[in-house]
Amino acid sequence: MKKSLKLELPRLVCVETTNRCNAKCVFCPNNALARDKGAMDQALFEKIIEDCRAFPLEAIEPFMQGDPFADPDIIPRLKHIRARLPDTKLRLYTNGYGMTPKRIDDLVDLGIDRLFISLNTLDEDRYQQVMGLRLARTLEHLKYLMDPSRHGRVAGKITFRMTRLNDTSLAEQDQFLSYCKEMGVRPFIVGLFDYKGDIQSSLPVPSYGCEHVRRLDILASGKVTLCCMDQDGEYSWGDVNTHSVLEVYRSERARKYRRMHAEGRRRDITPCGTCNNFWPDWEAGGPLRRLKTAVEAGAYFLRHRPTGRRAPESAPEA
Repeated sequence: MKKSLKLELPRLVCVETTNRCNAKCVFCPNNALARDKGAMDQALFEKIIEDCRAFPLEAIEPFMQGDPFADPDIIPRLKHIRARLPDTKLRLYTNGYGMTPKRIDDLVDLGIDRLFISLNTLDEDRYQQVMGLRLARTLEHLKYLMDPSRHGRVAGKITFRMTRLNDTSLAEQDQFLSYCKEMGVRPFIVGLFDYKGDIQSSLPVPSYGCEHVRRLDILASGKVTLCCMDQDGEYSWGDVNTHSVLEVYRSERARKYRRMHAEGRRRDITPCGTCNNFWPDWEAGGPLRRLKTAVEAGAYFLRHRPTGRRAPESAPEA
């Protein structure tokens, strides 16, 4: 496939089958969504999946501002995705609280490629403060999931994730890493995103382009939001109720965002100039632009260490 044509295809489609969540995470804007909460209409969901059959799609994620297991129809929806998009990578994100043993059994041999579980801390009191949930229940689910008879059949790869808050101690991070090692699972520690400035984070806004402009994020209503950081779709690219997935992705508004990021003008377009999402866009521009992105992203990661084990900061960075 020619490079120019590839750039006109989303690398990822996210489908918010529900925006309800059982957690109240302090680092997530779900608690303050301005839109109504509910599940995506099944006919709309199936229409989106059919739209995605019209082009080679690398990955799909039935997740955005809610937890997938807050959707009572998540298992049949996952089966529908796997049946209609057999060559597309299926990735699932959850906090694990609603991923009961029965739900885990339903996932066995379903064909999930990657499963990410947001655990965040192993301290019971802090877990309650950060997420509003009972840690013991989640750990019971994870123990069931990681039983040798199941975990290799639930997903090709399983990752436990910790969002590192500004005051997350090294002891907390080490406890998380030890737990992951004990469970035989991949750990991932990531810094705090600011959701366009709506969440307090000390990580600065990068200068390089963001990879999120090369994906399509569809809210439960069918509105296509700018990205997962635009939680209410304030900067919408369009609506898949009235247009196809590709039509929205190739709209002039969507192209403008990709163009601005590709030209190194991320900070000149709203709201990207106030968002600290640090994952770089490696595909945009020619060799010189990609080299510049590599240099800028490398410097950002070396200086600010947005992923991995890191001591808490005494004060926000300027």
